Amino acid sequence: MSWMKKYKKKFDIFKILIEKQDPVIVEIGAHYGEDSVRFTEVFDNATIYCFEPDPRNIAIFKKYIQDPRIKLFECALSNEEGHATFYQSYQELTQDQVPEKYDWISPDDYRQYNVNSSGASSLKKGFSDVVAESIMVQTKRYDLWSKENNVTNVDIAWIDTQGSENLVIEGMGNEISNIKLIWIEYGETFYEGGMSKQETIKLLSSRGFEVLKDFPSDLSKGDLLFVRQGAM
Repeated sequence: MSWMKKYKKKFDIFKILIEKQDPVIVEIGAHYGEDSVRFTEVFDNATIYCFEPDPRNIAIFKKYIQDPRIKLFECALSNEEGHATFYQSYQELTQDQVPEKYDWISPDDYRQYNVNSSGASSLKKGFSDVVAESIMVQTKRYDLWSKENNVTNVDIAWIDTQGSENLVIEGMGNEISNIKLIWIEYGETFYEGGMSKQETIKLLSSRGFEVLKDFPSDLSKGDLLFVRQGAM
């Protein structure tokens, strides 16, 4: 089974920009691990470090993603070490089948773990459909984590944390200079602290990065690909 589905065009961009088969990849906000598996389809010898704090998503991840190249850390990356409130999103499943992009998850598991719309969960308030009680999750700073785990010279960091992207960048500290490419979501401004496109560009420009690609270029929400100045 190929996990690529409709994402081949996006991942082909990474294949062109990262001219080796053994990149180091950091995925922050890994959800069920589906994008990590897509990276393994593109790069045979990739090492992928994943961060995911939602216990529901972690349960799916551990059950379905069993690849030694993919290493899961059960925490959220932020600007502080410790614990923080986490808001779990959930919407009632209105159809019998699992959504097509997650059709590799069994219907029984998808319902049992209550993961419909779990990708909107966040350290930040703002999403309208959340479970009644928030939970506490462990938080780590990237700069401390990278030193503890001897992770340097990262080829790409993928950041999709539903409005807390600014906290992730802050927590990278000076270690951000060891990252070549950053793929980051923007425009989730209904979350408290969520950054607009221009705010995202301003923040990463101040850290020595410049926009390489914009997906799409004409909407208020989307993704930006940054490259560290002088890295290419």
